[in-house]
Amino acid sequence: MSMMCSIIALSAKQIAAFRARPSLACGFAQVAVWDASDRRSKAWLERLPAAERQQYEAARRDLKHPDLEKKRALLAPSLSGLGPFEGILDVGQDWHILHYLFTGHSDGSSAPGDALLSGEAIGEDVSGYGPARLHDVEDARAFRDFLTPLSSDVLIRRMDFAEMARLNIYPIVGVVDAEDAQDWRNEITEIFPVLKAYVQGAAEKNEGLLTWIY
Repeated sequence: MSMMCSIIALSAKQIAAFRARPSLACGFAQVAVWDASDRRSKAWLERLPAAERQQYEAARRDLKHPDLEKKRALLAPSLSGLGPFEGILDVGQDWHILHYLFTGHSDGSSAPGDALLSGEAIGEDVSGYGPARLHDVEDARAFRDFLTPLSSDVLIRRMDFAEMARLNIYPIVGVVDAEDAQDWRNEITEIFPVLKAYVQGAAEKNEGLLTWIY
């Protein structure tokens, strides 16, 4: 099962509400996890041949998630009073590689740029990998300031695949051949500017950040 990471920018009002009611933050992230999974599933289906896609789509229509929809309905009144939410940024499987490239650490040891694995734990376990983590406005600005001088080229030069495998940087496993190494470089080149722009936008709007692994 893949481990993914998502980030959402939060207004001061939304941060205060999640701190006052941690279960709301957890529920919000859990619903977002299902929605992300659903989007990935739909994208995968769209790449299938028509006949095969119809078969899987029929199976999906028979799959019901009453607990999820019940949770969504229960959360809706509380969330609707918090104003519009920003779009969620899905970092996918690249979160741990990015964390390592930012900090030189494999774990959550405190270091500049550690926002993907640090923050204020809030609520219960989201989906088996711990609670969501909250960063206030000042934290988001600090992360913005850390990311500002970095570029994809700088990060690519830090990619030592043998060292990443030794440190168990997810999802690097064993010896990485030249083709896979280039694929990882391409992924970081693609996702880093998106993450950088997202954090910059949050900081400029005086927003904090919520992250979760799923």
